[in-house]
Amino acid sequence: MKPSLRAFFDSMGAYLSEPGTASLDALYARHPEWDAPRERVSLYGDFVRGHVRAALEKVFPLTRDAVGQDAWGALVRDFTRTRPARHHELNHLCEGFPAFLADATASLGLAPFAAPLARFEWTDFAVYAAEDASPTSVARLTANPTLVVLEHDFQLCAYVRARGALAAPEPGAELALLWRHPGLLKTYFMAATSPALLVLKMAVEGLSLAEVSTATGMSQAELRATVMLQAREGLVLLPTDGEG
Repeated sequence: MKPSLRAFFDSMGAYLSEPGTASLDALYARHPEWDAPRERVSLYGDFVRGHVRAALEKVFPLTRDAVGQDAWGALVRDFTRTRPARHHELNHLCEGFPAFLADATASLGLAPFAAPLARFEWTDFAVYAAEDASPTSVARLTANPTLVVLEHDFQLCAYVRARGALAAPEPGAELALLWRHPGLLKTYFMAATSPALLVLKMAVEGLSLAEVSTATGMSQAELRATVMLQAREGLVLLPTDGEG
């Protein structure tokens, strides 16, 4: 990119971080030869700011409700100011919001679960939109390639599943599993259980039913039923030929 073009995009980024009369004047002052109509540039600035706000509200609905309208407005304003909209895909502008919210938690007096909740909601979207395609066939038991594991100090899976019916998540360490179902193509999530982790261990380490049965004392029939349950949920993918 030519230096002059980079300088223009940098100045445009500064304007888009906080559209307004003062920032618009500063933009034109830096580029006096630029003859774009001010009304259109002003409209574009408002357009971008509105779309960033809409993207944040779409990706983080539970976080927005949890922090309250006043705090949410301050968060969106400051986030937009410090992180100009530069990604070509609007939803990906939200990726840095959980970390930003974590840094602002103390100063705004936010609930301690707000930042982990935002990370959960972003992961929910990111898993759904992941470019990793589930293979159409696998040679052996395989973990879903879209699987993401989150650790936090709140029971967020139950809270998110309740969709606002709970005042706050229960405290307590949780290992959350999030993945995109290969058939339904939507995000599934659950608090990790011993059976689910066992099946994932089988998939990751390539363990057979016989090996796990010997190590755990579970019958192969019980193990097979456990594997089939997780496969129906899409957490793991079964070998195409049904062997192993």
